[in-house]
Amino acid sequence: VAGAVQFARGALVDLAAPDGAQPGLVVANPPYGARLGAVEGLPRLYADLGQALRRGFPGWRAAVLSGDPGLAQRLGAERPQRHALFNGALPCTLFCWQVPEAASDGSPWARAAARVSAAADGAPMFADRLRKNLRRLERWARREGIGCYRLYDADLPEYALAVDLYATADGVCAHVQEYAPPRNVDPARAAARRAAALGEIPAVLGIGPDAVSYRLRERQRGLAQYQKLEAPSAFHEVREGACRLLVNFDAYLDTGLFLDHRPTRLLLGRLAAGRRFLNLFAYTGTATVHAAVGGAAATTSVDLSATYLEWAGRNLALNGCAGPQHELVRADCLDWLAQARRDGRRYGLVFVDPPTFSNSKRTEQDFEVQRDHVRLLGDAAALLEDDGVLLFSTNFRRFRLDQAALGGLAIEEISRQTVPEDFRRSPRIHRCWRITRGG
Repeated sequence: VAGAVQFARGALVDLAAPDGAQPGLVVANPPYGARLGAVEGLPRLYADLGQALRRGFPGWRAAVLSGDPGLAQRLGAERPQRHALFNGALPCTLFCWQVPEAASDGSPWARAAARVSAAADGAPMFADRLRKNLRRLERWARREGIGCYRLYDADLPEYALAVDLYATADGVCAHVQEYAPPRNVDPARAAARRAAALGEIPAVLGIGPDAVSYRLRERQRGLAQYQKLEAPSAFHEVREGACRLLVNFDAYLDTGLFLDHRPTRLLLGRLAAGRRFLNLFAYTGTATVHAAVGGAAATTSVDLSATYLEWAGRNLALNGCAGPQHELVRADCLDWLAQARRDGRRYGLVFVDPPTFSNSKRTEQDFEVQRDHVRLLGDAAALLEDDGVLLFSTNFRRFRLDQAALGGLAIEEISRQTVPEDFRRSPRIHRCWRITRGG
């Protein structure tokens, strides 16, 4: 097809139909943020593309493939047809429309451009807040020997992001999570603010754009928050206290390390010496690592996910704690507890941090922390040695502990002691209780 295909390299501002060509079809597949390196310039890129199409291809048909509907609005297309497609594993939309013969200042593009420009005007305010938080928290983190912490958590309503810093063996990385905007927020405005914020983050932190990872957080059900994403998978080593831990910024919605539980993990490490430790809903085993490094005689980590148990095994091995005394069990925690009671197992320290809701094809019934916590805690406490300690935590904000139904147990809420300095803006990030026998 060499005679039918021509390749040319040029600037977007010079884009135009060939001289004398009859109106036809012009197709574009611009970047849309799957790679973070140039995301801060994407709203302007889309606006420039829309302008180039109107200027250089009047009367033509246009088709643009994009994975971000908010960015696509910057094209200024009037009533485009939308076709849902996939670019590899990425959900996308193909926007098709007729390029008008001429565009006035009152065109949809002009109105969208005005909205986006107004939305981006607040980026310096976001950058100022980042700098202020960095000055305060960097001193605290250095004093406490903390390498991973939350820098920003939707401090400004217009920038509903969480920005976490990770000091990895390869350098500082920023993990950015955007809270999904309400339906009444203009997608173009939200896209502009996101792009502006992502452009400010590397500048304020003094890191490269490739050291910034981004995830959109939406309400999840069941095990959806633990599902692997179609993205390159690379593990990075970080330190927490005396422990070495592996995090992943690309493959999953969460990194494998819940930063708000840092004080809880450190507490478990202090309590673990000489005890048998049980970690229910173990996830990537970070609490188990703290217990093992803290001198636990043996550990048992129970989770339904083989992927996360393998990750937990890697975390243990990284700290020289692999071996038969560190047991990794793939099972439904409620079923496993029932069998453990029959087997007469006993533990001196137990950590229970269940999800708010979970369902799986491997279990007969769903799990809901509010509905099922009495059974869960009763069965877990039954495994405690006489002087044993159980720490229970939940991030369900409407949770109510049914203390009356847990008679015979001494229960003390320790939430204030377990919420760290970098989460003080969100004191309800989790709640935590210390439970012992014989209350």
